[in-house]
Amino acid sequence: MLKRFASNAGANILSGFVTAAYQLALTGIATRVWHGTEFATWALAMSIAAIVPLFGSNLSSVVTRRVVETRHDVSRSDEGAIVLAAHRLARHLTAAALVSLIVAGAWIHLRSASGAGDLGGFLALLATMLLAQSWIVLIQARFGQYYADERNWTPALTLMAARIGGLVGMSAAIAIHGAGLAVAAVGLCIGTWAGLAVTHTLLPAPRSADSPAPASADTTQYGRNLVVFAGFAIWSVGALIIQYGIPPVIALVDSARFNAFYIASTLNMIAIGALGAAMSALLAPLSRWHATQNSAPLRRMALGGPIVCAMSCVAVLAVAWYAIGPVLRALSTRAASLDDIRPFLALLGFQTIVRTAAFGYSVSLASTASTRQMAAAIVVEILVTFLVAAPLGILAGSHALLLGLVLAGFVSSLVVCGIGLSLAPAGLLRMRTALTAFVAAQGAACTSWWLITRSAF
Repeated sequence: MLKRFASNAGANILSGFVTAAYQLALTGIATRVWHGTEFATWALAMSIAAIVPLFGSNLSSVVTRRVVETRHDVSRSDEGAIVLAAHRLARHLTAAALVSLIVAGAWIHLRSASGAGDLGGFLALLATMLLAQSWIVLIQARFGQYYADERNWTPALTLMAARIGGLVGMSAAIAIHGAGLAVAAVGLCIGTWAGLAVTHTLLPAPRSADSPAPASADTTQYGRNLVVFAGFAIWSVGALIIQYGIPPVIALVDSARFNAFYIASTLNMIAIGALGAAMSALLAPLSRWHATQNSAPLRRMALGGPIVCAMSCVAVLAVAWYAIGPVLRALSTRAASLDDIRPFLALLGFQTIVRTAAFGYSVSLASTASTRQMAAAIVVEILVTFLVAAPLGILAGSHALLLGLVLAGFVSSLVVCGIGLSLAPAGLLRMRTALTAFVAAQGAACTSWWLITRSAF
């Protein structure tokens, strides 16, 4: 079992690495080719397009959880119907993402520093970027089947092909047709879908891809998928507000430093993606451990998971912290200065560390929690954000806003930890012991990050 988990974690880490390299490469190309208003326009469109995956966020987890439960007789359902219903839900979510983000993009563009530009051109740019991202939602049901089979390498290779195709397409378009924003976006979109077409042809299909199911079963499972997905959807809305929603907010309230914040936010999201990718390999095993009441691995995860996740996050952020200076000099970028970027990266890092420490418990919630249990922590985080972080931002600026988000993340992580422990088998671990280990892990990681970044304050 350990060998299989290590292999799947390795596949997910590869996915995280590819995503990180993709984000860095996109930002690197943008900072080298554009600056000023052009870079701000690209960054704003890319920030909005990056929200697309949230519409289907964890739909693969819904499929994985329900398929594993079905195979262990926890949920007596038709596996083929679950998958077909999930594909239909993915199409509906993609349509919702495209429509709502086009409308939101128009509103944000008109009220941001980029609003002086052409609205039609910006919306065309945004629509192309949205199409380049929409595959992530459409393929979630297929990924869920692979994860249920604990065959994580196929999704990892698919993701890699799409990302490489997108970068190659964007670079080729700029090299051939010049540095226009629209040309670059079209190249990105065509390259991404070409990479996906190659993997769809060459890689094996999931085991139950062709399972027959009557239409009535498909309709029933659509509703059941939607019930489980609702808990994840609330998490997605929370992430939209708290994490992915920050760049557009900065574009509105602190447009003079938006470029610096965007670069820092990109680096921060890399840390989140890398750790989240590795931990997501636990979803299928955790679903199985909860279904079979296997206490030993659950106990090890509760005690050791927080410190491993938190210190791994510090390590990834530290690499970004020390690498950003040489990278900016190598790119000769004029988008933002190192002194403007580093304070944002330092503050975002504290928020990421306190939230990342709870990743193990978050995966446990994803594997077995009810909709209400999954939603509780993010609702608390949103409340603290609006009651504390938002007023701080209005009164004292963007740095105070980020400090408020650190507090919101800490409170939310405690809720995740508490609910995760309540779902464990009886007698697994004393609540006080687990919470002490959890907070100690956060404290150690935040202290380490402070020692690294204190020169920025």
